[in-house]
Amino acid sequence: MEELKLLEERIGGRWTGITFNGDDPVKEDVAQRKMRLCEAIKESYTRPIVLTKDLISCPGALRSLGWTTDQDDNIAHNIAGASGTDPDVARKLVANTPHLERGVSVTIGSTNSPDMAISYAQPEAAMRLLRLWQQAKGTDLDMAASSVMSVCGSVVAKVHRTHRICLSFGCPDSRKYGAIGRDRLVIGLPIDMVRDFL
Repeated sequence: MEELKLLEERIGGRWTGITFNGDDPVKEDVAQRKMRLCEAIKESYTRPIVLTKDLISCPGALRSLGWTTDQDDNIAHNIAGASGTDPDVARKLVANTPHLERGVSVTIGSTNSPDMAISYAQPEAAMRLLRLWQQAKGTDLDMAASSVMSVCGSVVAKVHRTHRICLSFGCPDSRKYGAIGRDRLVIGLPIDMVRDFL
C-alpha cells in the first residue's frame, strides 16, 4: 500500500495494485459478474476485484493471463475485422503479444503486497516516472508500444514476464470498456521497482 501512495505522491495520478494469485483459490472480493481486465482496473479504484478464468469476458485477457492457448486465430480475426488490418498481420501482432505461460487468477486493487502497480495516467505522470528512472539509472527507458491487447498483454502480462516498466496507449476496447480517457495512457511497473528507485 505504501508503494502505491508513494507513486501517487511522486508521480501523480491514481494507481492500483495487481496480485497474481497463481493456484491459490481466492474467496474474497471475487467479481460479481464477467468483465474485462481493463474494466476491472477502472473499477478497482473503489474496491478490490478478483478475476478468475470464469469471470473474464475478454478473449485477449484470457490469453494474456494464460487461460487459453488456442484462440489466437479468433482474436486475430476479430482484430482484422474491426480495424481493417490484413489477417496475416493481425495474426503476427497477436503472436507477438506477451502472455503468461499458465493460467492465473488476479486480484486487481490489491493493497496487500501487490506484484505490480498500474495506472491510467496523464502524460505528465509518465514524464515524471521517466525522469525519476533516468535520474536513478542514468539511461533511457526502452519501450515498445502496441495497440493489440494493450492493457492485458502489453502491460499486465509483459510487466509480469519481463519485470520492466511498460507503457501503452490503449486499444479501442480498453479505451471503451476501461474508460481510458483520451488524455491518458497506461503505465505498469513491478512493485519492487517502486522501492528500488522511488
